[in-house]
Amino acid sequence: MSADVMRDYKYYPHAGRSGEASSDFSFSTASMPYLTQQYALPIHHASSRRDSSDASQDSGERTPRAENTLRRKTPNGTLNSGYDGSTDSNPQKHQLLPLSEANVPTYPQVPSAHTKRTFLQHQQRQSSGHGGWSSASGLQWQGAQYPQSQNAFPVMDSMLDQNLVHAYNAQHYFEQSIPSVIEPSFQYLGPTASGIHGSGPYGPYWHDGTYEPYRPAAIRDPRFYHQYPVAHWPMSLSDPQFSSSNNSWQNNALPQAQWAQSQTVNPYAGDAASYVRANQPYQSPAQGINSYACVTPTPARQHSRDYRQASTQQRDQEFHRTTDYHPTYVESGVNAEYGPSSPNGRQRDKAFAWALQQYRELLGFIHQTRRQQQQNRHQHGQQQFSAKPSFYPRPPKPSLSGSSLQTSKRRNGPQSRRGSLHRIGAIPAGDKHVTSDTDIEPSRTRPSSIRSPSEMRFQAGEYFRRASYDQYQRPHQQRSQPIQDLDDEYQTLRRSSGSSVSSHLSPLPNDDSPSSRAALALSVLTSLCQETDWEWTDGMHLGGCLAYGLGHFQKALRWYTKVLDMDPKHLEATSNLAATLLALGRRQEAEHHWMKVVRAAPNHFEAVEHLIGMLCNENRSRDAIRVIEYLERSLREPKSSNLLKASDRQSECSSSTASRSPDLSEKSDRISFDFEGDGDGLNSDWRDTPGSNEAGFGSSGFAVPGCDNGRILALIHAKGNMLYGLGDNAGAARAFEDAVMIAAGGKFRGIQNLVRHILAVVTSNVQQRLPHQALQSSLSSEPILLTPEQALATAKLCFPYFGELPGLQYLPGGPQSLARKAVVSTTSNSLLSLAKIFQDGMSNTNRATGVAPLASGVRDILALYYLSLSLQPSPSTANNVGILLASVQQTVAPLHSYQKLDIPGVVPGSGIALALQYYNYGLQLDQNHAHLYTNLGSLLKDIGQLDAAIKMYERAVMCDGKFDIALANLANAVKDKGRINDAIVYYKRAVEVSPEFAEAVCGLANALNSVCAWHSRGGIAEGDGKRDRWHVDPSGMLLDARQPGASSSGWIKRVLDIVGKQLLEGEAWGRGTLTSTTLEDLVQQLTILEGSVEDVRDREASIRKTLNQWAGHRWEGARVTRLIERATRRIGWHWYRDLYIRKQERTASSYNRPQLPASVTVPTAPTVLPFHTFTCPMSAKQIRLISQRNGLRISVSTLRSPWLSKQVYPPPAPPKPHLRVGYVSSDFNNHPLAHLMQSVFGMHHESRVQAYCYATTASDNSVHRQQIEAEAPEFRDASSWSTERLVSEIVKDGIHILVNLNGYTRGARNEVFAARPAPIQMSFMGFAGTLGAEWCDYLLADKTAIPPDTLRPWRRNVDLEDSLVDENIGSEDDDWIYGENVIYCKDTFFCCDHRQSAPDAQDKRLSWDEEQKRRWQMRKELFPQISDDTVIFGNFNQLYKIEPTTFRTWLRILARVPNSILWLLRFPDLGESHLLATARQWAGSDVASRVVFTDVAPKHLHISRARVCDLVLDTAECNGHTTAADVLWSGTPLVTLPRYSYKMCSRMAASILKGALPKDEDGVEAAEELVATSEDDYEEKAVALGKAYSYMPGGKGRAQGRLMELRKILYHARRSSALFDTQRWVRDLEDAYEEAWRRWVAGEGGDIWLDQLPSKHEKA
Repeated sequence: MSADVMRDYKYYPHAGRSGEASSDFSFSTASMPYLTQQYALPIHHASSRRDSSDASQDSGERTPRAENTLRRKTPNGTLNSGYDGSTDSNPQKHQLLPLSEANVPTYPQVPSAHTKRTFLQHQQRQSSGHGGWSSASGLQWQGAQYPQSQNAFPVMDSMLDQNLVHAYNAQHYFEQSIPSVIEPSFQYLGPTASGIHGSGPYGPYWHDGTYEPYRPAAIRDPRFYHQYPVAHWPMSLSDPQFSSSNNSWQNNALPQAQWAQSQTVNPYAGDAASYVRANQPYQSPAQGINSYACVTPTPARQHSRDYRQASTQQRDQEFHRTTDYHPTYVESGVNAEYGPSSPNGRQRDKAFAWALQQYRELLGFIHQTRRQQQQNRHQHGQQQFSAKPSFYPRPPKPSLSGSSLQTSKRRNGPQSRRGSLHRIGAIPAGDKHVTSDTDIEPSRTRPSSIRSPSEMRFQAGEYFRRASYDQYQRPHQQRSQPIQDLDDEYQTLRRSSGSSVSSHLSPLPNDDSPSSRAALALSVLTSLCQETDWEWTDGMHLGGCLAYGLGHFQKALRWYTKVLDMDPKHLEATSNLAATLLALGRRQEAEHHWMKVVRAAPNHFEAVEHLIGMLCNENRSRDAIRVIEYLERSLREPKSSNLLKASDRQSECSSSTASRSPDLSEKSDRISFDFEGDGDGLNSDWRDTPGSNEAGFGSSGFAVPGCDNGRILALIHAKGNMLYGLGDNAGAARAFEDAVMIAAGGKFRGIQNLVRHILAVVTSNVQQRLPHQALQSSLSSEPILLTPEQALATAKLCFPYFGELPGLQYLPGGPQSLARKAVVSTTSNSLLSLAKIFQDGMSNTNRATGVAPLASGVRDILALYYLSLSLQPSPSTANNVGILLASVQQTVAPLHSYQKLDIPGVVPGSGIALALQYYNYGLQLDQNHAHLYTNLGSLLKDIGQLDAAIKMYERAVMCDGKFDIALANLANAVKDKGRINDAIVYYKRAVEVSPEFAEAVCGLANALNSVCAWHSRGGIAEGDGKRDRWHVDPSGMLLDARQPGASSSGWIKRVLDIVGKQLLEGEAWGRGTLTSTTLEDLVQQLTILEGSVEDVRDREASIRKTLNQWAGHRWEGARVTRLIERATRRIGWHWYRDLYIRKQERTASSYNRPQLPASVTVPTAPTVLPFHTFTCPMSAKQIRLISQRNGLRISVSTLRSPWLSKQVYPPPAPPKPHLRVGYVSSDFNNHPLAHLMQSVFGMHHESRVQAYCYATTASDNSVHRQQIEAEAPEFRDASSWSTERLVSEIVKDGIHILVNLNGYTRGARNEVFAARPAPIQMSFMGFAGTLGAEWCDYLLADKTAIPPDTLRPWRRNVDLEDSLVDENIGSEDDDWIYGENVIYCKDTFFCCDHRQSAPDAQDKRLSWDEEQKRRWQMRKELFPQISDDTVIFGNFNQLYKIEPTTFRTWLRILARVPNSILWLLRFPDLGESHLLATARQWAGSDVASRVVFTDVAPKHLHISRARVCDLVLDTAECNGHTTAADVLWSGTPLVTLPRYSYKMCSRMAASILKGALPKDEDGVEAAEELVATSEDDYEEKAVALGKAYSYMPGGKGRAQGRLMELRKILYHARRSSALFDTQRWVRDLEDAYEEAWRRWVAGEGGDIWLDQLPSKHEKA
């Protein structure tokens, strides 16, 4: 809410319904407000921390990191940022904050130069030039200046991850992960206490915005003492004025300019009443002097003060009328000497006031000193560790129990110390000395000095002047000069008995420091307490606080013990005693005393809060949760209220009811809390509960007044934080929902009801409809897209008037009061946290366990975010809204005019356009928000703005040099720009910060591998080294995996360990989906009503039985998803048969698309992508599972798309006369795929196939693109089309077979295939491996590329029964990898268009001799320095395909063939230095000198100069594909090794080679010589060919040896071989298409073997 609308209005329920009022408000189109005062529980500053982990936040050294975010890596290997999730999550689109960028508490009193500020505050600071709060050098005591104005309150983003850690380990806070989002980098010590190393005087922020981990109060709150009937209590703790006094000394301190003047005023120039009136807004009779800190009441407190003044007399009269108190035992003599109006009583009260001021100054001084010490340590890089406690008693206030009056009663009355306990708070009706200022000594201005009974003289201003800031800043000799008295008259106070007591006053302090004055005050109180025979409880209580503040904990212990000796039921003193014991290291005793207070009075919030704080500091969050749950049980309404019910959801959402399913805390081992099991209700009838007559009592659902709703809300919010930190997302969600429901005031039955209300009023406003119309109409399931300005008005629309939450209407102060703003901010944080948990659950099943999803995921989550943002503008909320909107596809025209965007392809009003607005809005709130920069960069990268994205990532890293996600994103982006070296640097920095950050580890491994930087690579030893024979140690030397004891090691092992862990965790995805209701619903959807009734029943029973077997087991979600996809395909088949074979169409509902169960969320995918498995030594099962996980992710994401039609897409008409085949690719440009297939689309015979090309990237105007556009019968430029439109066009075009030419490569549009727009879908040429997806029916291959023994045993992929038994998902068989059906070609499956498009394809055909001469000439031009007898081995692949085992083999070949060189490409150039250094280390300088690098040549030149090489040595891990075809076209032989039977990418070169050789005996023999069977065989074949090869002297290229014979065979066969016969390949492909279509129509399945089909080429 912007500052201009936060006016001082209360919520009046009678003013009208929200719907009626909402029409009065519209979304503001004004500029975005800069107000970002998000400071709910707890408040966090970026620069001040209470633990030792705060070393470098301001400089960006440590930023919250969502350890495991829900991230998604695209096939190009880039990490498009992330979003907070758990440790097992993967890359998603953006970084969702762990709900706190800085979840460590700081203090608003002293802003820092490095603190997070709003944009407006930042500009103001820049203009002023400095912060003006602290000095960089030395310590400065600034008196009471440190309080900060409310308008400058620190910015704070939501805090959700509130884990508990050890306070002594600074690094511990940043290295541990929280099963997340984004996850969080900072782990909070606890919701209340700052621990033993905090830097503030009071502790954490709570409902009233004050930072007080220890909040004892001297005044006895009658609500905690039950001797009197409830109706007789004169006041309660929830009194607004009493509540305000908790932080009044901070909130109401004067500005610096007024400070010195106010402090030098003589407090004793008048009488006590004058002093009281000057320093206290109001004193009720029961309060006594309880607010000395209030020098001037702030407007926030004025409202409650006026209310109290207006009702005081009536309240007193009612009290005295109803009580049975009669002070008959107070004798006039004692009362005259010790009563409040006596000189002694007045002296004590004035001494108390002065001592209290010294205590406040002491606390301020401690805070300032500690803060500057921390800053100094930070500047010198020292740890923020201190042995001093950060629990300090809040400045106490006098109470009637320890007042002068009560002291006189105890001294002379018939009841002694303990006998008068039941009379605390009772005030005689006739006692005018307390109730009326006018009856206190009339001579108010005359005396300038008074004398104590012990001859202690108080001269006007003599002590108070020492609190002066200006006075303290003067040199000592000036400070010690006496101030001239206004009046020299003295008054001596003597005991009426006439006896005198010697003075106990210590000499004036020499240094006049706050600590010295506090010590003096302690001595004064000591003397006064001695005079009362230690019966002045207020004085003893304050004395204990002073002793505590001075570090005299043993003395404080004695003081508090004295108080409790007199009054064992003094809860405030008991709580103070607990803090003292804690400071002395006696934690168990401290815990015992706080528990005693909590047990006696569960609504004693201070004790509850501090007990929780101590437990949190001890990493006992479960115990802290139990304390809060005890409080909830004790104070909850006995009869279930509708306030926190959530009956409109399928699961309970209230976390406070004792009957609900146990939270994590209840499942774990419990400690023996003596109140365990207690707390079934404070009273059986709320009307008998103390404070029940106060406004708003019970409105929160608990037995507390309305003014305490914020405190109970904050405790429940803290419980949610702790549950989240413990990994109990379901319990955390229930707690956050409870907190929100308290703020909503019982108006809504659960969060879903609140969401409906938000959507209704917002929709009515957006669509300009009447509210009741919006409520009566059904809401659209599509998200409501609002701009930031519109979102900021949500609260005003939902909660007229002025957006005030109904449950907070009873809080003291106006809308701008610190207390109210703090609770509103906590509510906003609860909404943000709750929405974040739902958002996590949508994409991460591990974090969704037990969390009932909202009815319409993105739509409802956005509604919660909108309300949170409107309550408290926050960059975190803007960030998370941006993440959601970036994934929303616009389906309707914008309802409003939006700002013009200059980014190509971004539609105004679309989700992406609005996401950009929210990111920029968030950056206006905080210009140093690293997460926003990161996510904005990711979005820019997604829409093709790579350079702009890099700048955003760089800004993020500037904000925080240790933000691992930003570093990884930046590394990915610069890698895409070709800056590999920079990418490695950034990856290393990310891994250094987060060694377990999967994306950074895998990204670094890929980057290092791409440039052959193998130090510390290690290797994989499984399988006796068959997959990875030679490992590399940290020194760069080789280790043999076949040696005994060899084990996997290095960063390659880390990558496989990460993948193994992610795959194992992925098995549980979707577990619990098949509830009884869901199962039956699926059975009804999946049962095809065809055949006899008995057949239908049998199918239904079979499906039900199988689903029951799947339920609750691993792979449940994957199996259900695949079954639904199979059913979708099958329903389309039935529709085709109904239309064109049976000629009898069924009802439209018969063709409805089966729906995923609502609980199925988008699964995560492993960090290693399918394309990266090409160069990673993985097992068949690992590769298969990685592809399946990626396929599932795409499937579920697509099936969740709102644009997906209700029915399956209608089937195309039968082919007349040809099949319509669609080709979808992003590579119809200057790309290897286009080089290989550019002639294919025009070669289809028009009677058999009509090609439709769908180009998903814009034209690059290359010759390849131009040829495809010209020759393809139908070409669609779909580069700007959404997925919805592309799918619709495919359906409209009547495509029979849809071909995926990308697979899992960059630019793929696999979601198109997951929507199933065509009956048959295939994949080939784009990806050399399995897709593992139900949306791919066929692969094109041959027996060499895909050996039949690598296929899944069950080969029929037709109906539902197949998917129930084929064990495609969850198979324990480790050998198979291909679940798709395979079309086996007669020859090589590889298509190569070189006979049409190679540079020399149209040239005159050269004779063999002419070819040799041309080849020799090119050799001399390229390598003029080598001798004529040199044998040139070569490899032209990218260097990432080289691994240590292969490179070692190459070096051995070089060593064994002395007259040879190895020709490699600088591909990239950084790899050259690494490979040369490795060669020198492994083989010596001689061999290394024969490794020669050249630059990468253009395509046409590359193919031509490949003939210069004598023998190409292929890479075994991942073969050359297009490169292999290039060298074979040039006639150069190639030695290859199909290392794996199950990796197609390692077998393709063998397939290509066989296709290039003639189909005769020579070709068969050549294949045997060039295709190796092992590493050793590979080496021997190459060495044999190299040694037997020699050039004839003067022969100009003529040579002898088998190698030259092989070259001649390849050269002569290239124009007739199967590899380069594109027309042959197209005809075989058309055969495959027709057979696949025939089988689909007939309902047949299985693999297709083209050599077993009758030839149909004659049709051409």
